[in-house]
Amino acid sequence: MSKSARAPAISTTGLGYHFARDESGGRYDTVYVHQLCAIAGGADPHRVFADQTDVHHLPLSEWLDLDEHVPPSPIEVGDISLPAIDTPDSVEVRNQWEHRSQNLRGVSDD
Repeated sequence: MSKSARAPAISTTGLGYHFARDESGGRYDTVYVHQLCAIAGGADPHRVFADQTDVHHLPLSEWLDLDEHVPPSPIEVGDISLPAIDTPDSVEVRNQWEHRSQNLRGVSDD
């Protein structure tokens, strides 16, 4: 690593999603933690970063085998509001149109 190189900045979106951003040569590259979790869980990286797909957070009741009456996200932990929990088991890659029409009302969450 050269002296001028900096480590990627780790940040959180206004909605609470964690991401790393790297600036190199006037270009910014961003990767979300939930994208990395999908890859760690076995998803094809090309599909994770494809323009036509999104990484979807599963409801707690689906991936933890909890009662279906578990409250939906965001999850309140003390004074912190988490939009979702990032683990390889809690995310899946979905077609963008399906993901956004089902739980995001047509907009992106990342």
